Amino acid sequence: MLLGARLAHGVRALYELAILPERRSAVRDLAKTCGTTEAVLRRILLELRAAGYLEAQKGRVGGFRLLKDAQEIKIAEVARILEREPVLALGAVRRDLVSVDPPCPTYPFWQAVEEKFLADLAQATLADVIAWAGAAQGPAEARRGRTKAKTGRRTTKAKRTTTRTRGRTRRSRR
Repeated sequence: MLLGARLAHGVRALYELAILPERRSAVRDLAKTCGTTEAVLRRILLELRAAGYLEAQKGRVGGFRLLKDAQEIKIAEVARILEREPVLALGAVRRDLVSVDPPCPTYPFWQAVEEKFLADLAQATLADVIAWAGAAQGPAEARRGRTKAKTGRRTTKAKRTTTRTRGRTRRSRR
């Protein structure tokens, strides 16, 4: 399925913010998770903030956080905010796509399919996205929002101490 990039990245960012509501997320971290650049995602998040979905805080402990509950966020509203004309296509990218217009005898069928889809989209919330993601992944993966490979390696930082002896500084590791 293909979506407009802004809508896809926006919904993914909202998803990531919704599964960890107790903390603020930096644009850098969200962009890495969403697979886009910081600049693109920052513009998307600022539009969602202007629409009242997000709160932003600057500084070292800053970042973005959801203002609304996931059940209150309608995906159709997010689509209207982020995309001038929402794009949805089933299947892979193909060059032989055509537009079906009113003169075509199959147009009423495709129009009914589109209307049903848009009606379903109008009812869908961010909570539905989270539930579907949880069903597709395992319960533990859904809480994290992504899978992480375990390497089995353990790293520890050695403590460094600095001692002064007769005017000279000496560093050692413990």
